[in-house]
Amino acid sequence: MLKIRSVILSLVAVSILFSAGFAQKGKTQKSATGTASPVLLRVGKVAITLDEFEKAYRRMNDRDPYKTTIDSLKEFLGIYADYRLKLLEAEELGLREDAKIQSEIDGYRKLLAGPFILDKEITEPEVKKLYERRQWELNAAHFLASFKTQDPVDTLKAYNRAMAAIERLNEGDGMGTIVLSNKDLEFLNDLNGSIAEERKRMAAGIKDTLTWEGSDDKSTARNGGDLGYFTGGMTVRPFEDAVFGLKVGEYTKVPIRSRFGYHVIELLDRIPRIGGVKVHHILVEMEKGTTDTMKYYRKADSLLQAVKNGANFEQVARESSDDKFTAEKGGDMGHVNREDRRAEKAFDLAAYNLKDGQISGIVRTSFGYHIIRRDGMIPVDSYDDEKEKLKKLYKNYYYNEDKTRKYADLRKQFNARVDTAALDILLSRVDQTRTTLDSVWDAKITPGERHLLLLTVGTKTWKVGDFVDTLKKEPGYPLGKSALLELTAKLIDNEVLDLAGKDVSTKYPEFELMMTDYLNGIMLFELENRKVWSKVGPDSTKEIQYYNDHKVRYMWPERIDISEIYVLNDSMANSIYKRIKNGENFDSLAKQYTERPGFKDKAGKWGLVQKDENELSKQVFNKLLTPDDVSAPFEFQSGYSIVKLNRRVPNTQKTFQEARQEVASQFQDELSNDLRAAWVSELRKKYKRDIDTKVIEDVWNKSKN
Repeated sequence: MLKIRSVILSLVAVSILFSAGFAQKGKTQKSATGTASPVLLRVGKVAITLDEFEKAYRRMNDRDPYKTTIDSLKEFLGIYADYRLKLLEAEELGLREDAKIQSEIDGYRKLLAGPFILDKEITEPEVKKLYERRQWELNAAHFLASFKTQDPVDTLKAYNRAMAAIERLNEGDGMGTIVLSNKDLEFLNDLNGSIAEERKRMAAGIKDTLTWEGSDDKSTARNGGDLGYFTGGMTVRPFEDAVFGLKVGEYTKVPIRSRFGYHVIELLDRIPRIGGVKVHHILVEMEKGTTDTMKYYRKADSLLQAVKNGANFEQVARESSDDKFTAEKGGDMGHVNREDRRAEKAFDLAAYNLKDGQISGIVRTSFGYHIIRRDGMIPVDSYDDEKEKLKKLYKNYYYNEDKTRKYADLRKQFNARVDTAALDILLSRVDQTRTTLDSVWDAKITPGERHLLLLTVGTKTWKVGDFVDTLKKEPGYPLGKSALLELTAKLIDNEVLDLAGKDVSTKYPEFELMMTDYLNGIMLFELENRKVWSKVGPDSTKEIQYYNDHKVRYMWPERIDISEIYVLNDSMANSIYKRIKNGENFDSLAKQYTERPGFKDKAGKWGLVQKDENELSKQVFNKLLTPDDVSAPFEFQSGYSIVKLNRRVPNTQKTFQEARQEVASQFQDELSNDLRAAWVSELRKKYKRDIDTKVIEDVWNKSKN
């Protein structure tokens, strides 16, 4: 019953936009845009507009109502209409004013106000900011000075290296040079005199670059520090905040610290983001370590010329591409993007710079030579479509940091304080190596010390004795200083969040709408409990009758009775299998050798199993056909199994006892469905409902044009 209640409350809590003053008696109602919204359905004397129904659908399904089929939309409309009938009945019975229900909704209000504040003031604005950033793709280069420890000496050294990089940028050096160490520079072809110039500058004593180590991000240093294109949510926050604050061509004037070290960042490009590009490709793969790249290039060029001269791209890919996975699909790679389906930089730039339908030249990557055809662009998802994904991303990476900052602000707002002297006295009176499982852990705290003020939040206080009482409700809680400080922080944070939630309805009227949804859910639960669930329960006599009337539902499928010898190495498995084939008893060998825990005493017997009951039965069900068949050893669960078929059991009827759990569940489900249907039928007669399906059909049809 508790599970049913939970499901209903959670469903209603995110579903119907509905308030106590829901009745609309006119034929039309002004929508938010000022246009008239037609009446879609009437329930008793209540008129529900199309606009109200659309909001209900969006809240329950988190999607546009016109992105589903018309049949699904009509089905939801019927469910929604019955929901409104039940609410009318609840109102008539006075459940909204019921003291028990009001007490319960007050509990939900207290429980939900704080988290709602955090969602509105932290999560929602940050997710929107993240979405706005994700309308852009940035290309940046960076210099990294990492530190291995948090030791001030180590971090200062990294900071100074980052500042030296900024000084070099200020003096005209390029990021592509700065990220390289002197040793790296020696290996470069001196095509533009950069090494000679560097040596000349060193000799002139312009700066001490003799020991220049370059960037610690060696994977990007070889590309001049270039990180490629990325969007919001793909880098650590300090880096992201800094780079999104730059204009193209600018670099950070102070080092940016992240958990990786100190960054110096230069913004190379900023372009509107697209969701990805659909591509086909033909690959001429090069052998690893080859020095003769021309033969592969010539092959790629001949394929490119064939396509340019009219050969079908897909056919050429099927016959000649070395990417066998995509070749069988005519070279179709689906799509690439710059987030979760990234391609190598050369491939990425070529695909993104093509126009739809255009074919590239020859593009080299670490795999070989590609010929790419861009087929189309994937648009960026709307905020509504991407919101849940971004919320998860935000909660995983950024939320805890922001929540800590928010709690710090609330502590200041409500003047939260810890009396450190009282806390020190408490710590001196307990054995910090013990836990609250020690029955006399607080024995040394004197009566006077129990009255010392420990915590203050607004007008609420905790004395040492109050804190001790709280600890006693936490069996096994450690008494060390860090643990007790953590508990004081938890008490303070809970209290400041409760205080912040006191005026939540004033600040955010939508919270009151949400609480109305909860209230409606509680009322409906109480109503369904009276009309349906209280009349459904175990009844062995009726269950036996139900079983006899539906026996065909309760059949055992074909099963096999098997035994197994499981060992960890193949040589042992092959030796045992050979002994079985030479006539030794399977059960005796299983008792002696099987290494599956708990199976030696059972001689490896699994008993009866169905075809898809577990991975072992899937392996042998159709391979062992007659009793005493034995499988050859096969790899299974990091070892090797030999399986013997003892017998096959065809489809058989389950006894009532074997099927009882299924019978009880299905009997009660059908009974509750029948009772609910009868009740809804009574409500429809009592209040009447009238659905104008033409209204929804017309709007749905217009959305498809």
